Amino acid sequence: MAAWRRWAALGVLTWVAAAAPEARASADVRLDRDFIAGIIEKLPPVAFDRPNQYRGFVHHFHLIGIEPKARQLVVGCRIDGEFRAPVNGPLSDRIARSPRTPEGWRKFGFDIRARVNVEPGNGAPRFQIAIDEVKRRDLDGATGLVARALGQLFDELITQFANGRATQLSERLNAEIARRIAIFREYGVFVGIEYSASELLLHFDLTRLRAEGVAGYVFATEQPGTVPFYRWVHPADRSHFYTIRPNAPDRPRAVGEGVACYVMDHRVPDAVPLYQWSNGNDHLYTSALDGERAARLGYRLRGVACFVFRDPIPGTVPLYRFFDPRRRQHFYTLHPHAEFLK
Repeated sequence: MAAWRRWAALGVLTWVAAAAPEARASADVRLDRDFIAGIIEKLPPVAFDRPNQYRGFVHHFHLIGIEPKARQLVVGCRIDGEFRAPVNGPLSDRIARSPRTPEGWRKFGFDIRARVNVEPGNGAPRFQIAIDEVKRRDLDGATGLVARALGQLFDELITQFANGRATQLSERLNAEIARRIAIFREYGVFVGIEYSASELLLHFDLTRLRAEGVAGYVFATEQPGTVPFYRWVHPADRSHFYTIRPNAPDRPRAVGEGVACYVMDHRVPDAVPLYQWSNGNDHLYTSALDGERAARLGYRLRGVACFVFRDPIPGTVPLYRFFDPRRRQHFYTLHPHAEFLK
Protein backbone atom coordinates (compact mmCIF):
# COMPACT_ATOMS: atom_id res chain seq x y z
CA MET A 1 0.00 0.00 0.00
CA ALA A 2 1.42 3.30 -1.06
CA ALA A 3 0.78 6.27 1.21
CA TRP A 4 1.45 9.94 0.97
CA ARG A 5 1.35 12.76 3.45
CA ARG A 6 1.49 16.46 2.93
CA TRP A 7 1.43 19.28 5.41
CA ALA A 8 0.35 22.73 4.21
CA ALA A 9 0.43 25.73 6.51
CA LEU A 10 -2.56 27.95 5.90
CA GLY A 11 -2.97 30.42 8.73
CA VAL A 12 -3.56 28.15 11.71
CA LEU A 13 -4.64 25.26 9.49
CA THR A 14 -2.98 22.02 8.46
CA TRP A 15 -4.24 19.00 6.62
CA VAL A 16 -3.08 15.41 6.25
CA ALA A 17 -4.17 12.92 3.61
CA ALA A 18 -3.45 9.26 2.93
CA ALA A 19 -4.52 6.99 0.10
CA ALA A 20 -4.03 3.51 -1.28
CA PRO A 21 -3.69 3.12 -5.07
CA GLU A 22 -7.28 1.96 -5.51
CA ALA A 23 -8.84 3.51 -2.40
CA ARG A 24 -10.60 6.78 -1.94
CA ALA A 25 -8.28 9.40 -0.48
CA SER A 26 -9.33 11.85 2.16
CA ALA A 27 -8.12 15.06 3.68
CA ASP A 28 -8.90 16.56 7.08
CA VAL A 29 -8.84 20.28 7.74
CA ARG A 30 -8.86 21.67 11.25
CA LEU A 31 -10.41 25.05 12.03
CA ASP A 32 -9.46 25.91 15.58
CA ARG A 33 -11.51 28.17 17.80
CA ASP A 34 -9.23 31.19 17.37
CA PHE A 35 -9.44 30.96 13.59
CA ILE A 36 -13.25 30.74 13.65
CA ALA A 37 -13.42 33.62 16.11
CA GLY A 38 -11.27 35.71 13.78
CA ILE A 39 -13.65 35.08 10.87
CA ILE A 40 -16.69 36.05 12.88
CA GLU A 41 -15.15 39.15 14.47
CA LYS A 42 -14.36 40.58 11.04
CA LEU A 43 -17.96 40.45 9.84
CA PRO A 44 -19.11 43.94 8.85
CA PRO A 45 -22.17 45.56 10.43
CA VAL A 46 -25.56 44.56 9.00
CA ALA A 47 -28.05 47.40 8.55
CA PHE A 48 -31.83 47.10 8.91
CA ASP A 49 -34.47 49.75 8.27
CA ARG A 50 -38.23 49.97 8.22
CA PRO A 51 -39.04 53.50 7.02
CA ASN A 52 -40.56 55.77 9.66
CA GLN A 53 -40.65 52.93 12.22
CA TYR A 54 -37.16 51.74 13.15
CA ARG A 55 -33.60 51.49 11.87
CA GLY A 56 -30.22 50.38 13.10
CA PHE A 57 -27.30 47.99 12.82
CA VAL A 58 -26.35 44.51 13.91
CA HIS A 59 -22.68 44.61 14.84
CA HIS A 60 -19.96 43.45 17.22
CA PHE A 61 -20.06 39.82 16.12
CA HIS A 62 -18.06 37.47 18.32
CA LEU A 63 -17.74 33.75 18.97
CA ILE A 64 -19.19 32.72 22.33
CA GLY A 65 -18.34 29.06 22.04
CA ILE A 66 -18.74 25.73 20.24
CA GLU A 67 -21.37 23.26 21.43
CA PRO A 68 -20.33 19.77 20.21
CA LYS A 69 -23.53 17.95 21.24
CA ALA A 70 -25.76 20.46 19.50
CA ARG A 71 -23.29 20.72 16.60
CA GLN A 72 -23.45 24.50 16.71
CA LEU A 73 -21.29 27.58 16.86
CA VAL A 74 -22.74 30.09 19.29
CA VAL A 75 -22.25 33.60 17.96
CA GLY A 76 -23.08 36.79 19.83
CA CYS A 77 -23.85 40.16 18.33
CA ARG A 78 -25.23 43.55 19.33
CA ILE A 79 -28.30 45.33 17.95
CA ASP A 80 -28.41 49.10 18.26
CA GLY A 81 -30.90 51.43 16.65
CA GLU A 82 -33.68 53.94 16.91
CA PHE A 83 -37.45 53.68 16.69
CA ARG A 84 -40.23 56.21 16.27
CA ALA A 85 -42.07 56.23 19.58
CA PRO A 86 -45.85 55.89 19.23
CA VAL A 87 -46.29 58.02 22.36
CA ASN A 88 -43.93 60.82 23.39
CA GLY A 89 -43.65 62.19 26.87
CA PRO A 90 -41.33 62.91 29.78
CA LEU A 91 -41.01 59.24 30.71
CA SER A 92 -40.03 58.05 27.24
CA ASP A 93 -37.64 61.00 26.90
CA ARG A 94 -35.97 60.09 30.17
CA ILE A 95 -35.79 56.40 29.29
CA ALA A 96 -34.25 56.50 25.83
CA ARG A 97 -33.43 59.91 24.46
CA SER A 98 -30.04 61.30 23.53
CA PRO A 99 -28.96 64.64 22.04
CA ARG A 100 -28.24 62.91 18.71
CA THR A 101 -31.61 61.14 18.51
CA PRO A 102 -34.06 62.91 16.16
CA GLU A 103 -37.20 64.46 17.62
CA GLY A 104 -39.86 61.83 18.09
CA TRP A 105 -37.37 58.93 17.93
CA ARG A 106 -35.95 56.82 20.76
CA LYS A 107 -32.83 54.69 20.87
CA PHE A 108 -32.54 51.04 21.87
CA GLY A 109 -29.88 48.36 22.14
CA PHE A 110 -29.69 44.72 23.17
CA ASP A 111 -27.61 41.60 22.63
CA ILE A 112 -28.67 38.44 20.83
CA ARG A 113 -27.12 35.03 20.25
CA ALA A 114 -27.09 33.18 16.94
CA ARG A 115 -26.56 29.45 16.57
CA VAL A 116 -24.71 28.44 13.43
CA ASN A 117 -24.75 24.85 12.18
CA VAL A 118 -22.42 23.76 9.35
CA GLU A 119 -23.00 20.43 7.60
CA PRO A 120 -22.10 18.88 4.23
CA GLY A 121 -24.49 19.62 1.41
CA ASN A 122 -23.88 18.45 -2.18
CA GLY A 123 -20.13 18.45 -1.60
CA ALA A 124 -19.99 21.97 -0.16
CA PRO A 125 -20.72 23.50 3.25
CA ARG A 126 -24.39 24.06 4.05
CA PHE A 127 -25.24 26.57 6.75
CA GLN A 128 -28.23 26.92 9.03
CA ILE A 129 -28.62 29.85 11.38
CA ALA A 130 -31.16 30.22 14.18
CA ILE A 131 -31.44 33.25 16.42
CA ASP A 132 -32.11 32.75 20.12
CA GLU A 133 -35.47 34.24 21.02
CA VAL A 134 -35.38 37.71 22.51
CA LYS A 135 -38.25 38.44 24.90
CA ARG A 136 -39.34 41.80 26.24
CA ARG A 137 -39.62 40.52 29.77
CA ASP A 138 -36.00 39.32 29.73
CA LEU A 139 -34.55 42.74 28.90
CA ASP A 140 -33.28 44.85 31.78
CA GLY A 141 -32.95 48.56 32.39
CA ALA A 142 -34.07 51.27 30.00
CA THR A 143 -34.20 48.92 27.02
CA GLY A 144 -36.56 46.62 28.89
CA LEU A 145 -38.84 49.50 29.79
CA VAL A 146 -38.92 50.72 26.21
CA ALA A 147 -39.54 47.19 24.92
CA ARG A 148 -42.49 46.71 27.24
CA ALA A 149 -43.86 50.14 26.38
CA LEU A 150 -43.61 49.44 22.65
CA GLY A 151 -45.37 46.11 22.96
CA GLN A 152 -46.22 44.67 19.55
CA LEU A 153 -43.99 47.16 17.72
CA PHE A 154 -40.98 45.82 19.58
CA ASP A 155 -41.98 42.26 18.69
CA GLU A 156 -42.13 43.23 15.03
CA LEU A 157 -38.74 44.89 15.33
CA ILE A 158 -36.99 41.74 16.53
CA THR A 159 -38.97 39.28 14.38
CA GLN A 160 -36.32 39.31 11.66
CA PHE A 161 -33.83 38.02 14.24
CA ALA A 162 -35.85 36.01 16.74
CA ASN A 163 -37.96 33.86 14.40
CA GLY A 164 -35.00 31.86 13.12
CA ARG A 165 -34.98 33.59 9.72
CA ALA A 166 -32.45 36.32 10.31
CA THR A 167 -31.95 36.81 6.61
CA GLN A 168 -29.33 39.53 6.57
CA LEU A 169 -27.26 38.08 9.39
CA SER A 170 -27.52 34.61 7.86
CA GLU A 171 -26.38 35.82 4.45
CA ARG A 172 -23.38 37.66 5.85
CA LEU A 173 -22.24 34.77 8.04
CA ASN A 174 -22.84 32.22 5.29
CA ALA A 175 -20.99 34.26 2.69
CA GLU A 176 -17.98 34.95 4.89
CA ILE A 177 -17.53 31.44 6.25
CA ALA A 178 -18.21 29.87 2.84
CA ARG A 179 -15.60 32.17 1.30
CA ARG A 180 -13.01 31.06 3.83
CA ILE A 181 -13.82 27.36 3.47
CA ALA A 182 -13.82 27.65 -0.33
CA ILE A 183 -10.02 27.67 -0.26
CA PHE A 184 -10.21 24.00 0.71
CA ARG A 185 -12.11 23.03 -2.43
CA GLU A 186 -8.69 22.28 -3.89
CA TYR A 187 -8.47 19.32 -1.53
CA GLY A 188 -11.76 17.61 -2.31
CA VAL A 189 -15.49 17.40 -1.69
CA PHE A 190 -16.70 18.35 1.79
CA VAL A 191 -18.28 15.17 3.19
CA GLY A 192 -18.31 15.47 6.99
CA ILE A 193 -17.55 17.58 10.03
CA GLU A 194 -16.75 16.89 13.67
CA TYR A 195 -17.42 19.43 16.42
CA SER A 196 -15.40 19.81 19.60
CA ALA A 197 -15.16 22.61 22.14
CA SER A 198 -11.83 23.72 20.68
CA GLU A 199 -12.14 23.15 16.92
CA LEU A 200 -14.07 21.98 13.89
CA LEU A 201 -12.60 19.07 11.92
CA LEU A 202 -13.70 19.10 8.27
CA HIS A 203 -13.45 15.91 6.24
CA PHE A 204 -12.88 16.16 2.48
CA ASP A 205 -13.19 13.27 0.06
CA LEU A 206 -10.68 13.27 -2.75
CA THR A 207 -10.96 11.46 -6.06
CA ARG A 208 -10.51 7.70 -6.15
CA LEU A 209 -8.77 7.99 -9.53
CA ARG A 210 -5.07 7.23 -9.63
CA ALA A 211 -2.75 9.96 -10.81
CA GLU A 212 -0.50 8.98 -13.73
CA GLY A 213 1.42 12.19 -14.22
CA VAL A 214 1.18 14.82 -16.93
CA ALA A 215 0.17 14.03 -20.51
CA GLY A 216 1.61 17.32 -21.73
CA TYR A 217 1.49 21.06 -21.26
CA VAL A 218 -1.35 23.01 -22.79
CA PHE A 219 -3.18 26.32 -22.44
CA ALA A 220 -6.07 26.94 -20.08
CA THR A 221 -7.46 29.74 -22.25
CA GLU A 222 -7.49 30.40 -25.96
CA GLN A 223 -4.19 31.71 -27.32
CA PRO A 224 -3.10 32.71 -30.82
CA GLY A 225 -2.57 29.58 -32.90
CA THR A 226 -4.48 27.27 -30.54
CA VAL A 227 -7.72 25.34 -31.00
CA PRO A 228 -10.17 23.92 -28.44
CA PHE A 229 -9.59 20.38 -27.24
CA TYR A 230 -13.15 19.18 -26.68
CA ARG A 231 -14.07 16.61 -24.05
CA TRP A 232 -16.79 14.04 -24.65
CA VAL A 233 -18.23 11.22 -22.58
CA HIS A 234 -20.01 8.03 -23.63
CA PRO A 235 -23.20 7.72 -21.52
CA ALA A 236 -23.16 3.93 -21.66
CA ASP A 237 -19.71 3.19 -20.23
CA ARG A 238 -18.75 6.71 -18.96
CA SER A 239 -15.49 6.66 -20.92
CA HIS A 240 -14.08 10.03 -21.97
CA PHE A 241 -12.45 10.97 -25.23
CA TYR A 242 -10.96 14.20 -26.52
CA THR A 243 -10.81 15.75 -29.96
CA ILE A 244 -10.18 19.04 -31.72
CA ARG A 245 -13.32 18.43 -33.78
CA PRO A 246 -16.42 20.25 -32.53
CA ASN A 247 -18.56 17.15 -33.14
CA ALA A 248 -18.24 13.71 -31.61
CA PRO A 249 -16.40 11.58 -34.18
CA ASP A 250 -17.33 8.04 -33.16
CA ARG A 251 -20.53 7.47 -31.19
CA PRO A 252 -23.65 9.51 -32.06
CA ARG A 253 -24.94 9.51 -28.47
CA ALA A 254 -21.75 10.96 -26.97
CA VAL A 255 -22.31 13.95 -24.70
CA GLY A 256 -20.12 17.02 -24.92
CA GLU A 257 -18.57 18.29 -21.68
CA GLY A 258 -17.09 21.48 -23.03
CA VAL A 259 -13.49 22.46 -23.73
CA ALA A 260 -10.86 20.60 -21.73
CA CYS A 261 -8.05 22.96 -22.75
CA TYR A 262 -6.48 24.61 -25.79
CA VAL A 263 -3.88 22.88 -27.95
CA MET A 264 -2.25 23.10 -31.38
CA ASP A 265 -3.62 21.31 -34.42
CA HIS A 266 -0.22 21.37 -36.12
CA ARG A 267 3.38 20.96 -35.11
CA VAL A 268 5.15 24.02 -33.68
CA PRO A 269 8.61 24.35 -32.11
CA ASP A 270 8.96 22.29 -28.91
CA ALA A 271 5.54 20.65 -29.43
CA VAL A 272 5.04 16.89 -29.77
CA PRO A 273 2.15 14.80 -31.08
CA LEU A 274 -0.39 13.52 -28.57
CA TYR A 275 -1.40 10.12 -29.90
CA GLN A 276 -4.83 8.60 -29.31
CA TRP A 277 -5.15 4.90 -28.58
CA SER A 278 -8.42 3.07 -27.96
CA ASN A 279 -9.54 -0.41 -26.94
CA GLY A 280 -13.30 0.11 -27.15
CA ASN A 281 -13.70 0.84 -23.44
CA ASP A 282 -10.94 3.36 -22.88
CA HIS A 283 -9.16 6.16 -24.72
CA LEU A 284 -5.48 6.62 -23.97
CA TYR A 285 -3.62 9.80 -24.93
CA THR A 286 0.15 9.79 -24.79
CA SER A 287 3.11 11.39 -26.51
CA ALA A 288 4.81 7.98 -26.67
CA LEU A 289 4.69 6.70 -30.23
CA ASP A 290 4.33 3.09 -29.06
CA GLY A 291 1.44 4.05 -26.78
CA GLU A 292 3.46 2.91 -23.77
CA ARG A 293 3.05 -0.63 -25.12
CA ALA A 294 -0.70 -0.20 -25.22
CA ALA A 295 -0.99 -2.60 -28.16
CA ARG A 296 -0.24 -5.48 -25.76
CA LEU A 297 -3.37 -4.56 -23.84
CA GLY A 298 -5.61 -4.50 -26.89
CA TYR A 299 -5.38 -0.81 -27.76
CA ARG A 300 -5.26 0.38 -31.34
CA LEU A 301 -3.66 3.57 -32.59
CA ARG A 302 -6.28 6.06 -33.80
CA GLY A 303 -3.88 8.75 -34.93
CA VAL A 304 -2.68 12.11 -33.65
CA ALA A 305 -5.24 13.87 -31.48
CA CYS A 306 -3.36 17.18 -31.28
CA PHE A 307 0.02 18.68 -30.42
CA VAL A 308 1.12 19.57 -26.91
CA PHE A 309 4.34 20.64 -25.22
CA ARG A 310 6.37 17.95 -23.52
CA ASP A 311 7.87 20.50 -21.12
CA PRO A 312 6.26 23.65 -19.67
CA ILE A 313 6.70 26.94 -21.49
CA PRO A 314 5.41 30.35 -20.35
CA GLY A 315 1.62 30.42 -20.23
CA THR A 316 1.07 26.65 -20.29
CA VAL A 317 -0.44 24.45 -17.59
CA PRO A 318 -0.28 20.69 -17.01
CA LEU A 319 -2.84 18.40 -18.60
CA TYR A 320 -3.08 15.77 -15.86
CA ARG A 321 -3.67 12.14 -16.62
CA PHE A 322 -5.63 9.86 -14.28
CA PHE A 323 -6.70 6.24 -14.33
CA ASP A 324 -9.94 4.84 -12.94
CA PRO A 325 -9.02 1.36 -11.65
CA ARG A 326 -12.65 0.32 -11.32
CA ARG A 327 -13.74 1.15 -14.85
CA ARG A 328 -10.26 0.69 -16.35
CA GLN A 329 -10.47 4.07 -18.06
CA HIS A 330 -8.28 7.16 -18.39
CA PHE A 331 -9.33 10.72 -17.64
CA TYR A 332 -7.60 13.99 -18.56
CA THR A 333 -8.12 17.38 -16.95
CA LEU A 334 -6.38 20.56 -15.84
CA HIS A 335 -7.60 19.91 -12.29
CA PRO A 336 -4.88 18.40 -10.05
CA HIS A 337 -7.43 16.18 -8.26
CA ALA A 338 -9.39 14.91 -11.29
CA GLU A 339 -12.29 17.27 -10.53
CA PHE A 340 -12.97 14.95 -7.57
CA LEU A 341 -14.39 12.44 -10.04
CA LYS A 342 -15.91 9.41 -8.38
